[in-house]
Amino acid sequence: MNSSQRNYLVAGSTGLIGNLLTEQLVKSNNKVIALTRHELSSNNDLLFFQKIDFENEESFKDKFIGISDAFICLGSTIKKAGSQENFRKIDVDYCFSLAKAASMAKVPNLSIVTSIGADSGSNNFYLKCKGEIEDKISELDFKSLSIYRPGLLIGAREEKRLGESVGQLLQPWLIDPLLRGSANKYRSVKGIDLANSLMEYSGKQQGKKFYYFEDLIRS
Repeated sequence: MNSSQRNYLVAGSTGLIGNLLTEQLVKSNNKVIALTRHELSSNNDLLFFQKIDFENEESFKDKFIGISDAFICLGSTIKKAGSQENFRKIDVDYCFSLAKAASMAKVPNLSIVTSIGADSGSNNFYLKCKGEIEDKISELDFKSLSIYRPGLLIGAREEKRLGESVGQLLQPWLIDPLLRGSANKYRSVKGIDLANSLMEYSGKQQGKKFYYFEDLIRS
């Protein structure tokens, strides 16, 4: 590895954003450790899949050693998780365990994808969980903490989500044009634009910084 390369880590590397981000990071000629729940392999000598157990911090805490930029793109839906309890375990508990391991390993730059409207005081369970993880991670020690709050994500997923599929077809054409001024942060975001923003902004802003639609658009 040459002196200009950086060591990246992506958690949630098989989801829409994590997969796109991993691809973009590898294209940038940097080493990438991609954490997964299953055994995966790569023919690229810059990409290293690492199977971990999200329930067991011992299985992944050493993966963060020597990492300059860590990205948490882990997330689920209540339907896929099976219950609110399991959803919270993934979107709050697992994400916090990963962030804590990153902090303990002295990773300087951490980025996480949450959602527009994230608020730990919300009556909406999904947004409440997204706000809770933001609050918990904000208490950890990072030189740079980047929190991304996108609206509906546009892109192909391995798993089919009917509601999102319909939304992806309708929102960019029918709803987004109506979201102007301060409401533009609720517009849909292309997955590739978010992935590129994650890579571009990591470590640029010291302290905590929130990123919204206007920070993510590329065209």
